[in-house]
Amino acid sequence: MIKMKFFVGALLALASTTQAAPIPDAVAAMLDAAAGDPTQLKIVADIAKKTNPQSAAEIETKVTGFAAAQANAREEKLTSQGFFDGWSGSGEAGGFISSGNTNNKGIAIGANLAKETRVWKHAIRSFVDFQRQDGVTTRERYFAGYEGNYNITPNFYALATLSYEKDRFSGFNSRFSESIGLGYKVINTPNIKLAVEGGPALRQTRYTSGFNDSAFAARGAGNLSWTISPALTFTENATTFYDSFNTSVQSITALTAKLGGALSARASFQYNNESNPPPGRKNSDTTSRVTLVYSY
Repeated sequence: MIKMKFFVGALLALASTTQAAPIPDAVAAMLDAAAGDPTQLKIVADIAKKTNPQSAAEIETKVTGFAAAQANAREEKLTSQGFFDGWSGSGEAGGFISSGNTNNKGIAIGANLAKETRVWKHAIRSFVDFQRQDGVTTRERYFAGYEGNYNITPNFYALATLSYEKDRFSGFNSRFSESIGLGYKVINTPNIKLAVEGGPALRQTRYTSGFNDSAFAARGAGNLSWTISPALTFTENATTFYDSFNTSVQSITALTAKLGGALSARASFQYNNESNPPPGRKNSDTTSRVTLVYSY
């Protein structure tokens, strides 16, 4: 009987020593302050667990609670918003240096809009590169595009895209592209996102030579976003259109650094290639841009 009491007492003592300790007030305050930024919250939580191992279970419970509350709030917001609600975007302005069919420097201006609902994700992107010297336009490139994604599963989606381009110095007055297809998120983590897309497309091109072309094409794309740190993001967006007459490739690589508040700095490199350009035109063009970005 005495041995049994001793054994039960030992178990109770062991349980009391291994019971999770409350989170220190200072640590809880840091977690609360970082709750709005998932990346920052993970960093703070990992440090808090290492420095307060006796409270690791309680810290994990608190972080999980933050995630559940944010998911519920996001779901309610997406369900209740109207068409004109929930849009966010950015505008950027700076300079560019081009090579290929033109070799000069000029002004670069761009704008982006995005909206996400429970099942749809909308993105609108546009930019202009322009230079005029001694009364003569020496660089003029316009682009505007829309992509709508419909979520089928968390990683699988259907898509529709529309785009317009104009670049007289590369040989075309206008090019319209329309496509539908499917996309898959190969990597879908808070810090790294990689998606691949593919599907049929239709393109209409008016060349500066006066020749007009309409063709069915295949479209493939890859989109990478890597949050290196809370203040630094790397992105790569590549798109290919392939038809019986011409193959077009566009790649935009960018590094964006937050400067503070809504202001960021961005350095980007764009590569364009046409397998069958108009006579007298080069296959490839490159554009390097440095811009200031304001998010809203």
